[in-house]
Amino acid sequence: MKLLMIVLLLLSSKMAVSDTSVSWNRIILSGGAYTLLGLAPPELRAADTLNIFLEGDGAPGTALELAEFIGGNSVYIARPCQYFSRQQFTNCDKALLTSHRYSLAVIDSISRAITAMKIRYQASRVRLIGFSGGGAIATIIAAQRDDIDLLVTVAGNLDHKRWTEFNEIAPLIGSLNPVDFSGSLEGVKQIHLIGERDNVVPGSVLSSYLAHMQKLDNVKSYIISGADHLCCWSMALADVLD
Repeated sequence: MKLLMIVLLLLSSKMAVSDTSVSWNRIILSGGAYTLLGLAPPELRAADTLNIFLEGDGAPGTALELAEFIGGNSVYIARPCQYFSRQQFTNCDKALLTSHRYSLAVIDSISRAITAMKIRYQASRVRLIGFSGGGAIATIIAAQRDDIDLLVTVAGNLDHKRWTEFNEIAPLIGSLNPVDFSGSLEGVKQIHLIGERDNVVPGSVLSSYLAHMQKLDNVKSYIISGADHLCCWSMALADVLD
């Protein structure tokens, strides 16, 4: 895979990440159209297989909490412009949070960040774990790479056309749709978690994604009792990863 202008720099400890008392090292991942924030436990030096968590849409935090809970060989990658302001990066426009949230440029930047994390921690394989919109990103990226050992989505938006119709919001006209990549993912091991009480990404979104696949031999899906969109995923995720 061609690596173009990827730079990793430790950020100052003064940089605000979120309200959580995260003690992980801050890493700037710069490549493609966007600069991304990465986080990793300070004790992590190398890992043959790396758990890479991708954040969801909007206000960040849920995927980070999951990454901290799983720990071990886990690292975290935020979405473009999360934790950064428009004043810091001029390409943080409204479309990035709405119609173009899963655009080709976003996919490319996050895939480059994944490669950078692999290089940094000398990993040969990746378990890619995406929350909500991060699940959409993870799914599209998994279809494009050959180093994904396992794809896991948590409340994943796996068919944004079905999702926008359900929520009665404008279609994501500038975004790639994970459901269009489902066929090429039939050979990839996948686990998909949907919340019993999730009124943001309902089970019908996952059902649509699965219906586009001819073979489900490598796919497992679970309805998590009591879980809504933001709560409570940690134990269920730990179980499936174990």
